[in-house]
Amino acid sequence: MNPFDLRGPEFLLFYLVCSAVALAALYLYPKFIRGREGSNPPIEDPYLIACLRGGQAEAVRVAALSLMDRGLLRIKSSGLGGLFSASAENQLETTDPGAAGTVKRPIEKQVLEAFEKPAPISTTLDSLEYCGACGQYAERLEKSGLVHTEESLAGMELARWIVVGVLVILAVIKVIVALGRGRTNVLFLILMCAVAAIAATKIGKPFRTSRGEKMLQDVRTLFAGLKERASMFRPGGANSDLVWLASAYGLGFVPTAVFPHTTALMYRLQSRSPWGSWGNWSGGGSSCGTTTNCASSCGGGCGGGCGGGCGGCGS
Repeated sequence: MNPFDLRGPEFLLFYLVCSAVALAALYLYPKFIRGREGSNPPIEDPYLIACLRGGQAEAVRVAALSLMDRGLLRIKSSGLGGLFSASAENQLETTDPGAAGTVKRPIEKQVLEAFEKPAPISTTLDSLEYCGACGQYAERLEKSGLVHTEESLAGMELARWIVVGVLVILAVIKVIVALGRGRTNVLFLILMCAVAAIAATKIGKPFRTSRGEKMLQDVRTLFAGLKERASMFRPGGANSDLVWLASAYGLGFVPTAVFPHTTALMYRLQSRSPWGSWGNWSGGGSSCGTTTNCASSCGGGCGGGCGGGCGGCGS
């Protein structure tokens, strides 16, 4: 039976079923893409976890948070509206001109070098998203099969456009048939087509593979205790609890009552997609995220025992 000969309500039901099946397939498609085979990296670098969770941009912000907590960076207020004013960009600066030489992790060194002179927080951190250290994290995650390659991302993008094209073509043909038969009540079909097309462009865009999702979940399980007792954290960089909490769960889980400077790092972060520029990382830049293996050395709290593993967190 020709579906375009169906009466209006019947075709709408047919179109709804087709849209649901297509969108479900689009959502599930990334889960069946096999990433590169590789072993999971050890859970010893919180910034690698931050990159897995939220992309390179997130890793940069977590590094800045750690450096601020350890007293290597400080906020230079604009003076035009308070410390965390939205009307004027606050700036960050190093507390010591030689601070970059005191840290071990390349991402921390690059963040400190960027703020050797007072610089706007958001724009400077955004530019560091494409730094060499972030590119190394992204490459490492890709080689481990925890995030999708550019080829996989391109395949997902093609699948999205195929779904959109099929749904639009079905709707257009039915509209033409209906108008040719003198029926003008096609508005609801047009609205359904628009909604389905928009939905297709919004779903099916994960940058993590199924293995990456599993590793992130394992990491969050490992550090669940940190989330529960975050309100008891104290500033000063005494241990690595803060940086692991932010890496595994995000800056939104850091208690701003204890660490108010976190607000300055989150100001523009809230308005951007966590998937950000992940698909552009091949040359060396994109976003950052979370992970699993420090249990033996961290214990439940991931305090002093993990301080060494989080090299940049304590030195």
